[in-house]
Amino acid sequence: MTIALHRFPLSHFSEKVRLMLDFKGLDYRIVEHSPGPDQLALMKLSGQRKVPIIEHEGSVIHDSTAIALYLEHAFPDARPMLPSDFTQRRVVLDMEERLDAVLGPRVPGIAADEALRDGDLWADVGAAAMATSGVPRALIRAVGWIARPASFLPPVRRQLDEARTTVRSLLLELCERIAADGYLCGRSPTLADLTAAGLTLNLKVPDSPHNALPHRVGEGVREFINDPAVGRFFDWRDRLYAVTSRSAP
Repeated sequence: MTIALHRFPLSHFSEKVRLMLDFKGLDYRIVEHSPGPDQLALMKLSGQRKVPIIEHEGSVIHDSTAIALYLEHAFPDARPMLPSDFTQRRVVLDMEERLDAVLGPRVPGIAADEALRDGDLWADVGAAAMATSGVPRALIRAVGWIARPASFLPPVRRQLDEARTTVRSLLLELCERIAADGYLCGRSPTLADLTAAGLTLNLKVPDSPHNALPHRVGEGVREFINDPAVGRFFDWRDRLYAVTSRSAP
């Protein structure tokens, strides 16, 4: 039975799960939702309003880590994301938890701040995010005009600057890990690598057939993608996408 992945088009946690499905070579279809009224359907389906959610043979699972563990158990013959050795497995899961905690809450705000600086980019991002809601592009652009001044308020600016510093520091660390071993937790890809790739979705738009912003491939948060030191991470991520992703159904 084909797996149904319920996502918001620009949800980085949804992209993390989508990469898992590609990595394991599993058949799936994507069910798009938008924040707002669509979340009532998610509540009915799973008892909560967040994505990602997968449906498989009567099971409904939410939370990206729970989904990863489910996929490992349900498809033991598919390509593994977790090492069989308990100690190494714990290393991978600890790294995944750390990436979730650092990138998860910070990347959306950083990406939104970047988009607010460019009215066309904001409108493109908003239209992609709200694709199933029917919200007019003109209204999305107007919201950007209203929101942009607030991003310059000192408390907001301070929070965004701290987020950028924290994320940049982590990306530099990941570059060092990749330089040493090729991947984040050793010499072969694991759940940790898929997590890092998926959760940076909105820092640089990937070249993927499932990308909600196909005309923006390679664009993103300029201070990261134009920095050669951090850019090494995105070069590595591009290679991971190339060997992990499959064609859109």
